[in-house]
Order: sequence, then C-alpha cells, then structure tokens
Amino acid sequence: MKLLIKLLLVACIALNLSACSNSEKAVDLKLPTYIDEPKNGPKVMIADVTDNRMFIGNAKQPNLPSGKILSKDYKSRAYARLKNMFNEQSGALLLPKNSTVADLFRKLISRAFSEAGYQVVEPGFADDEETIVVAVSIKQFWTWAGLDNMTDDINSDIELDIYTQQNNMQKHFKLKNRQTRKVITDTKTLYKTTTEQSLENIYHLAIEKIQHQL
Repeated sequence: MKLLIKLLLVACIALNLSACSNSEKAVDLKLPTYIDEPKNGPKVMIADVTDNRMFIGNAKQPNLPSGKILSKDYKSRAYARLKNMFNEQSGALLLPKNSTVADLFRKLISRAFSEAGYQVVEPGFADDEETIVVAVSIKQFWTWAGLDNMTDDINSDIELDIYTQQNNMQKHFKLKNRQTRKVITDTKTLYKTTTEQSLENIYHLAIEKIQHQL
C-alpha cells in the first residue's frame, strides 16, 4: 500500500512538472549596458527590422524555432523552447506583451551604432543623402537545449543580416553567435541568462563590424 502511494505521488509530481513546462511564460530580456550620450558622427537611420525566422511547428528539432500553436503573436515574441522531464519539447519563453523580437533587435542595433559613434535618427529626420539607411533581417534567434538528457547544454543562436545604403552605395555584413551554457538543472532562468549573454556577444560584434566595415 505504501509503495502504491509513493508511485501515485511520483506520478502526480511528473504530471505537474509536465503541465508547468507546457505553459508559455512572458520573460523579458535585458539588453547590454548602454550609456546614452550625444554623438557627432555620421547620421544613421534604422529603416526596417524584419523577423525572418522560420518556425517548424512542434517537431523534435530543438535548434529550430517551434511551438505548439504558431500564432502571429507567438512567432513575433517567442525566443526559447523549454522541455519537460521526459526530454520532450514543451512550453516556451516569450517577450512580454506589446514587445516583439523585431523591436528588441531594433534597440540593440541602434545602440550598437550609437556606441560606435554614429548619430541614430528617426526616419522623419533622415533628410539628406549622407544619412546611412540600415535594414536588419533576423534570420535566427532561438534558445534551446538538446533532447537526449536533462543536463544537455543550453544554446542560444543569433544570426542577423545587416544592409546599409548611403549615396547609392550598398554594403552588407552578417552577425552570428552561439552562446552555450552547461547545466546541472534545466531552469527558465538559465534560458533567459544564456539568451542575454548571446545578445551581449552580438552587440559587441556589431560595434566591431560597424567600426571596421562602414
């Protein structure tokens, strides 16, 4: 009888953990530290930021963006897929309501240009051909863990295409990073902090590219 009760308790705990991991959680991300100071360098305008990630549904490919229900809102805000105690994809982390992945990267790239010495202006103030017009394509932004073991590494992948135009001259460069975190216990906090570290890496890589390629 005692053994039966123990088994029932274990089953209940497993079901509760599975139910919790099935949920979608709104967890905001902190961008790298930035000091907003006046700049006197060339003007730059972030004209367009497009989220071009490809979602695959609820398939067992953890490195690709996925979800149980791929609504427009979900795809615009999701950045991590969780897993349950059975090593199955389940649950997700999303940016808070009224925030999108495109908004996040608009802020990140704007800050990178500013940190590199450029004057970031709004579209209405780009009134001359000397202003550098920038478009950003988000090809990948996803945090995930392997499905073999509970202690599989957590990975955060980011890949961006940056296009610039000035005086009818166009340039293009890529930004790509994978941040990996070894884990003992799989937690939502680790997904968040791994993603934030990947964002910081991309931020500093963007500053370096801007300074040397524009």
